[in-house]
This record gives sequence, structure tokens and C-alpha cells, in this order.
Amino acid sequence: MDTTTLTDMSGFLWLLVLGFIIAFILAFSVGANDVANSFGTAVGSGVVTLRQACILATIFETVGSVLLGAKVSETIRQGIIDVHMYNGSEHVLMAGSISAMCGSAVWQLAASFLKLPISGTHCIVGATIGFSMVARGHQGVKWMELLRIVASWFLSPVLSGIMSGILFYFVRKFILSKVDPVPNGLRALPIFYAVTMGINLFSIMFTGAPLLGFDRVPWWGTLCITLGCALITALIVWFVVCPRLKKKIKRLNGTVGPMVITDPHSGRSHTIHKDSGLYKDLLHKLHMAKVGDCIGDSDSEERPIRRNNSYTSYTMAIYGIQGDLKNKDQDGALQRRSRVDSVSSSSSIVTSSSVVQDCSVNLETDKNLDLEEDELEVDQPAVSILFQFLQILTACFGSFAHGGNDVSNAIGPLVALWLLYESGSVVSTSPTPIWLLLYGGVGICAGLWVWGRRVIQTLGKDLTPITPSSGFSIELASAVTVVVASNIGLPVSTTHCKVGSVVAVGWLRSRKSVDWHLFRNIFIAWFVTVPISGLISAAIMALFIYVIL
Repeated sequence: MDTTTLTDMSGFLWLLVLGFIIAFILAFSVGANDVANSFGTAVGSGVVTLRQACILATIFETVGSVLLGAKVSETIRQGIIDVHMYNGSEHVLMAGSISAMCGSAVWQLAASFLKLPISGTHCIVGATIGFSMVARGHQGVKWMELLRIVASWFLSPVLSGIMSGILFYFVRKFILSKVDPVPNGLRALPIFYAVTMGINLFSIMFTGAPLLGFDRVPWWGTLCITLGCALITALIVWFVVCPRLKKKIKRLNGTVGPMVITDPHSGRSHTIHKDSGLYKDLLHKLHMAKVGDCIGDSDSEERPIRRNNSYTSYTMAIYGIQGDLKNKDQDGALQRRSRVDSVSSSSSIVTSSSVVQDCSVNLETDKNLDLEEDELEVDQPAVSILFQFLQILTACFGSFAHGGNDVSNAIGPLVALWLLYESGSVVSTSPTPIWLLLYGGVGICAGLWVWGRRVIQTLGKDLTPITPSSGFSIELASAVTVVVASNIGLPVSTTHCKVGSVVAVGWLRSRKSVDWHLFRNIFIAWFVTVPISGLISAAIMALFIYVIL
């Protein structure tokens, strides 16, 4: 027998108004921190600029939040605490929702300021537990949920890291390490596109977006539709996309001329033909030394080279490269140069429209070639072309799913507030209003545009340099991990999966290329997310209970 009471809430309109303001700040903080998961790697590999990433993320996050967000908001609304304990004191639950949003927003904004990617879900869970402990003690808190979260700190990065490591191993073995990677790359492309399309479509349909009617499709129907679409995608890629890419790569190879280098001591010039091994080494060196990342922060030593109209590549403008690629410190030890401007899209070496054929290079840097080559491999221009659009596609899908999943972190407490105020009952069965989801989507996009670049830089550049091929491996494997794990009931976090993948692939590409200090800081931030957001929320709740209400 349900003993729900209906209370007149008109005296608490101010709580609702306050809730709307704080929910927008929370959505802003989710946008500033969590959205980097989707486009961080694509920006880091130079496939899209920061501005393009923001535009694409704005579109896909908003559409995802409206189409997919309704179902996820239910679990946040009722999953962590027992709302029946607030029968007859609905205003306390309203104050609790506001406290939870405050706690979550403050910590996410702090983490964004520190450029640390953290999980929005864990923030809101910690904050919800925090207010509930103050209002009703430890009764009514579902502690198993908290245990699942602790498990996900370790489970997410490890599972995702293993998946992306395996995928990148095969990509490297069968495509990147070949003398001519193009034939194998073109053969693998339809499979990659089909898997990308299949996994993401299954994820969206299986979530059961009520607005699209997917909640009425049985699981076998979802599976058939997914497989059918994946097959059609593979056929389109094989018969339409692959031939066009083949022509584009042929044109690219046709335009690249021999390189002329000048010996600084004798002043004599040497011509290096593009079939020689040294040619590839020099391209690699020019790339490492001169190409600034497309994020273009003020810290980088030089301004990034301006983009050509086609975003597929940079226009190279190469002057003489002076000095070694390694700097010797006072003790004479070799000191690795900061990676801030080291790696960007390797397509930057050569453009499809304008190619620099005459480059003046200081030959003294040759002695460091082997060291540099050993440290980090970069994609050949042809490989970049193969993986570029694929990486954009995985990022867009990721952004769409993220919009559906994470708008609930921003809007879950607000939905609870709104339905409490509207119905006067703690267990309202009304569906989540679409305009509330849209409100959350707008807040998320505002956060992304204003502050998103900070965490995008950590994921796409500072943690480890990223190329289109490694970026694709990271995106696809973490998407697969999230879909599979969440559907079999393992608690995983999108943020943790993405970080795990970035680190695993970076480590596989080069033992020295991962910034372990930064990874340690990120892990510490994950560890303290639940307690910190919980404490802030508890403090605000105590203020409400003992001072305001």
C-alpha cells in the first residue's frame, strides 16, 4: 500500500527558482569537464580544430540530451537514496536536490580549472549521499551503489585500456607497420566503419529512447536493425568511400616532390628522393619540431602553423630548423623537450593542395633521429587520410551518447525538484519534460565553449600525443567498453574508460610518451570525487536544515 502524501508546495517557489539557477551552473560544469571525453582525442590528433569540435559537440550533445536523456534521468533521480523517507517533508528533499547540485558543480568546476577529467556521475552520486546523510542519517542510502562506483574506478580504465590496446596492436601490426599501409588500410576500413556504426546504433537503440519509440523494439529487433545498418555501411564504404580515398592518396603521393636540404657547414645542397628512408625521417623531424598543436595555447613556444581551408591538413611553412631536437641541460644530460608542441596530426607534413618541396634543415639534428624515432611513431600522411573521418565519426557518436547519458547528471536533481514542486509527491510517475532536458543541453554547451578547452587539452595532448590512428583506436574501444559493460551491469564511467584508453595506447606507442605524473593526479582526483562533492553537499544541506528552513 503506497502511503504517498500530496503537499502544497506553493510556499517553496523560491527553492525551485534557486534550483534552476544552480542546475544551469551544474550543466555548465558538466560541459566544461565531461564533454572533453568525446572530442579531446580528435582535437589532439589534429583531425578537427577546437572550434570545429565545439560546433560538432554542441549539435550532438543537445540532440543526444533531448532524444536519449529521459530514461537515464530516472536512475539518478531514484537510484541512490530511498525517496519514500521524505514523505510529508518534500521541501527537505527539494533542499537536498539543490545541495546535491551545488556540491557536484563546485567540485567539477574546480577539476576543470585544474584541467583534470573526472566523472560527472560520481560527482552527483557523492553529493546525493552527502545531503541524505545530513537529512536522514545513513538509513536510506543504497550503499551497494557506492561499492559499484568504487569498483568502477579500477574496472573502467583497465577494461577500456585492454580493449583499445588490443585494437591498436592489430591496427599497428597489419596497417601502420607495413611499408605501404594503404592497401591493408583500405581493406580494413569497411570493417572499422561497420563496427563503429553497429556499436553506437545498438547503444542508442538499446538505451530505449522513448521519444524515438525505441523502447518498444524488442532486443532481437534492435540486434537485426543494428547488423543490417552495419552491413549497409560496410558496403557503402567499400564501393564509394574506398575508391575516392584511393584517388586522393594517389594524388597526394603524386604531388610530393624530392626534398632539398642544405648542409650548414659546407653550404652544399643535397636532394633526397621520396623513396629513401631518410626522406621519411626528415618529414618526421620537421613535423616534430615545427608543427604547433591546433589547440594553440599561449604556453607553446611558437604560434601554430595556420590551417589550410581544408581541415584535412596543415599548410607547412618551414624555415630552417636550428639546434637539436633534444636540449642539453647544464649537467650535459639529455633533457626531453616539452611535448606541448610535439605532436599534432601527421597530415600536417603534407597538404593535398599546397606542398613545400624545398626545405632547409640543419643536418646536425640527424644524430638524434634514432632516439626520436624510437620514442614516438607518427602516422604517414596516407594513413592520416584513412583514419581522419573515421575518428570524427566516432567522436560525434560519442558526443551523442554522452549528451544522453550525462545530461542526467546535470538535470537529474532539477527534474526531481520540478516534479516535486509540480505534483507535491516524492514518487511522481510523470515523464521527464523535454524542455528540461533542452535546458540542460544548453548549459552543457555553454560550459564547453567557455571552458572546455582546458580538459580537452589534458585528454588530447598533455597525457600523451595522439595521431588519427591511435585516436580512432581509443574512441572505438572505449565506446565498445561502455556499451558492453553497461548492458551487462558492470559499473563503468565514460571518463575513466577514455583516460584508460588514452594511457594504454600511448604506452603501446612509446614507453616514454605517457605523462605518468598527470595520470597520477587524475587518479587522485577520481578517488576524492565522491567524498569532496559529498562534503560540500552535506555542508550546504546542514545550512538549509539548521539555518534556512
